[in-house]
Amino acid sequence: MPAFKTINKPPLLPGARMPTERARDLEFAKRLRQLMEQRELTQSDLAARIWDRYENTEGKFVARGRDRISVWIRGKSFPDNANLEKLAKALNVKVSELAPASLVRAAHHGVADWSITKPHDAEDGAVFIQLALFVSAETAHKIQGLLLEDERRGRPKIKEGTSGHGRT
Repeated sequence: MPAFKTINKPPLLPGARMPTERARDLEFAKRLRQLMEQRELTQSDLAARIWDRYENTEGKFVARGRDRISVWIRGKSFPDNANLEKLAKALNVKVSELAPASLVRAAHHGVADWSITKPHDAEDGAVFIQLALFVSAETAHKIQGLLLEDERRGRPKIKEGTSGHGRT
């Protein structure tokens, strides 16, 4: 068994989506339309609940983010976590009702589960690890503990511009 798992995917054209992403986006769009219809909300109404309204150059009050709602409702993209929470709040539903875990998992389907690479200019023994997995909270805390232990020992050296996403 190789020491490193290397994931190489052919680059997609800008804006291209994997078939699973397209299916996820269309399923989410269907759910969003149903919830809006049940509440008799237009795209503008929903956008205004989330991002408010502003006065345009013609003196009319229009909803901010109306185009973003349109993109989601047509199945052209999937909202990030922050916007999922805003949508759910505006629709008075749980995020899990708007986007069940299966849809969120599908959002990450095109991403490699994990990879480890050793950059050519890396310090002795240092590697870059990237994870995109659904694991138990217990496993996540063990991984976090190992990473914190490594940091306390003075390695790895975190490069400028990187951050500790997911630290709790």
